Amino acid sequence: MVEAPLPATHPLYGWTSAAPPSVPERFSKDPSRPLFSIVIPTLNQGPYIEDTLLSILWQGYDNVEIIVVDGGSTDATPAVLERYRPWIRVLISEPDRGQSDAINKGFRRASGSVLAWLNSDDFYLPGAFHSVLACFAADPSGRWVIGSGDIISADQQFLRHVPAREGSEQTLLAIENDCFLLQQSCFWSASLWQEAGGVDEGLSLLMDYDLWWRFSQRCSGLVTQEKLGAMRYYATVKTRRQGERFPSELATIYARYGASEPLERLVQRLLKEKSALGERLQALERQLPVRLLRRLRLLPRP
Repeated sequence: MVEAPLPATHPLYGWTSAAPPSVPERFSKDPSRPLFSIVIPTLNQGPYIEDTLLSILWQGYDNVEIIVVDGGSTDATPAVLERYRPWIRVLISEPDRGQSDAINKGFRRASGSVLAWLNSDDFYLPGAFHSVLACFAADPSGRWVIGSGDIISADQQFLRHVPAREGSEQTLLAIENDCFLLQQSCFWSASLWQEAGGVDEGLSLLMDYDLWWRFSQRCSGLVTQEKLGAMRYYATVKTRRQGERFPSELATIYARYGASEPLERLVQRLLKEKSALGERLQALERQLPVRLLRRLRLLPRP
């Protein structure tokens, strides 16, 4: 008998204070019901990954396989994974080439018909799997479910709600207006993933956005305003640490899918920002000694 893992030591955002559903002894593979394959890429997310795992276990749906791809964590992550090992079908622990590589590596081991990945500092909300199944049941031709969700702080304070939007070109082109699909609330069919070819391992920030473009060329998605996932946003989250990569990756994706007008606007905006930065540095140069500027690495050395 496998001992059930303890509940989280703190209330989990979106979940009631009542005791969570009991965790099944083993995940089953009932051919009469869709199998969810959830890939969790992780690296040094010890404070959060237990919440990620519990949000899957608490769904009350036992036809699930959890696939964790750990890039070589040196914090508490391995200890947490060992504690939950009986519920993790595949655990890959080895160096990788980044999150996109880890995601593709995980899905190569997936055998489910419904796929998703969940970052190891994020988690699902109650009823997410049942809402996804209801969407697919309502439209058997559907291949991609897009739900709504919340963005929260590291200590689980509400920051904003992200409504579900159709996975269309019009929606995707509105990304610079802060209009986006919440990756933590997206699920898709295994066949759609295979046709799309996985995520682009050359992208480290907008790999999901690039994937949505390829999905949108094949289907528009089934939209539900049910809240499916929660995304943590905090000072050291990757989207902030690597924020400077956003414009270049966005330009790459615009060019890839023939979005010439937004690409031109993006390039013009970046040129204006670069020009404005140059003017500020010139003004600073007139006010401060050149030697100090070079020491601060604001001017190149001769």
